[in-house]
Order: sequence, then C-alpha cells, then structure tokens
Amino acid sequence: MGTQFPDYQQMIMQAYEHKKVKNTLPYGLKHLTPANVKEECIKRCTRAVSKRDEKIIRDFCADVDESRNCYAVIQRCDRDKFKPLVNYLKGKSEKTDVKNIELLAWLIDFNGRPWEYGKNISYEQCLDAELSVETDGEVEGKHQVHNTTPAIDKETEKPEIPENPPVPLTLTSSGGKDSGVLNLLETRKKGLFKRKSVKTFAITVMAALVLGTGGLWSWNIINQVPATGSCMYWKEDHYEPIGCDQKVSNARLIALDTVRLKNLRKITRPDTITYQAIGRVWYSKIAGKLEFYTAGGEHPVVYDRELKPVSAYIIDKYIRSGIIMK
Repeated sequence: MGTQFPDYQQMIMQAYEHKKVKNTLPYGLKHLTPANVKEECIKRCTRAVSKRDEKIIRDFCADVDESRNCYAVIQRCDRDKFKPLVNYLKGKSEKTDVKNIELLAWLIDFNGRPWEYGKNISYEQCLDAELSVETDGEVEGKHQVHNTTPAIDKETEKPEIPENPPVPLTLTSSGGKDSGVLNLLETRKKGLFKRKSVKTFAITVMAALVLGTGGLWSWNIINQVPATGSCMYWKEDHYEPIGCDQKVSNARLIALDTVRLKNLRKITRPDTITYQAIGRVWYSKIAGKLEFYTAGGEHPVVYDRELKPVSAYIIDKYIRSGIIMK
C-alpha cells in the first residue's frame, strides 16, 4: 500500500518547517504574500523544469495550453490563486487544496513529489537527500572561498587579532593610541631599557604604534554593528533586525541577539509536529492557546513568560488528538 496523501502532505509541511528553521527557504516563502510567491514561481521557471513539475504548474494555474511554457503559464496566472497557499502557511486556514500542496513541494524542491496513488514516499529518504545537497553546497562554498583568497606576502600580512585581545592592544582608553603604546611598553620597561639602545627603543615604539593601530582597526571591523542595526523586534513569526533609532508601531525593540535572530521562529503549522520534535521545539500557553517555537528562552511577545520544551504529553494531548487545530 502506498503513501496516503495526508501523510504526504505532512511530510511536505515538515520539510517546509525544516527549511524555515534552517533559514534556507527561498525569498518568496520567507516573506509570504501572493505577489512574492508568484514571483518566486517565475524565478524557478527560468531554470529547467521537468515534465512532472510542468504538470504541477499547469494544474495549479488551470492552464491546459501546452503551447505555452512554464514561464508564460505563471506570468498569466492570476495572483489571487496564490492567496490560499499563503493563508495556509500563515496558519489562517486549516485545510488547502491538493494543487497548493504540490506547488509548495515544487517550490521547496521536495524530492518525493508529486504524490501518486500506490507510490511509497519516505520522509527520511527525502530529508537525507536534502541534507546531502546542503552539505555539498557548504563544502563547495568553502572551496570557492579558499580558491579565491589572494596570497598575502608574510612581510605585509596583518597580525592575527585574538578573539579577546590583550588590554594593551585594545587602545580604547581616554589617552588614545599613544597611551596604549606606553601601557604596552610599561610592562616591558625594565628589560627593554637594560638591553636596548635608544635606537632600538625608537624602532620598538614605531612597531608598537603600527601593531596597535592595526589591532584597533581589525578589532573594530570584527565587532562592528551590522548594517541593519543593533536592535531587533518580533514580526509575526520571526525577529527582524532594525536600527535602535527607528520605531515600529506596536512592537518593542530589544538588543540584537544574532543567535535568536537566526534560530527563533514560530511554528505556524503545529499539526506537523511529531515526537521527533522533542528536544528541538518549545511551547507556551497564551490566553488558553498553545504556541510552538523552534528555540527556547523568553517569549518574544509576552516578556515575563519563558518558553518550555515540548514533551510527549503535550504532543499526545494537544497535537495527535487534534485539539490544536480546533
């Protein structure tokens, strides 16, 4: 007996949530609007499209004219056709048409697509294939960086600045660079004055100035505030970076936390949560309603509430029983 469609749909939603947590969703699915999803489909059609995917696209757009290619079909497709999929992914609707699920499978490149009667589809195999592609991409990216890095002559190479540089090299005291150099020399003053001539001392001072200036420059570059700002705020189901001098209505700005910015997401389709989520999903009960997140810590909206790790009891009582979708 092959995989049933409800199981296939759950696999696709799990793959979607997996990509969402990994921050690997395409732009049109990260910023959900009908226009963005349509634009993402158009971009996908600029690549090679298989016969099976052409059928998914034609079924979605209800376009049976085979004289038109994938790009033309999507271009002619009414933008409102993408709205039900957007509402479903945002959790505004409990059910959606088969054609919407298949379009999502195409957009996230789900390996088991499309669903067919009697066809066996394994989520683990599809996930393994996806992870293999991600790993290959990371290795390829590393090689590209390695190959394009220009060779640096050792004589002109800037000194490596440690993650926590010694205080004398930070040069941030009110005395400026000169005081930093004098502090550096002060620790070695006795040995230097005993063994070095005036000429050697002058050379040492110049070298320390160069090292100190280079160290300060490197330290500032490494720790500079991102261009998007040093604060962030919660927007629907994720954090958005923003400048601390900006204002957002009905939102509280907090200090930028790059770990939470990248990893904390609200799970908009909790019915896709399985026992595999234990240890990887957190929840909170607000106004009698359960919310699920991809990381722990403080609740992003209710600031005095801590997120709790999901348990088998919570999954059995609220998810498997179907209460969460009622």
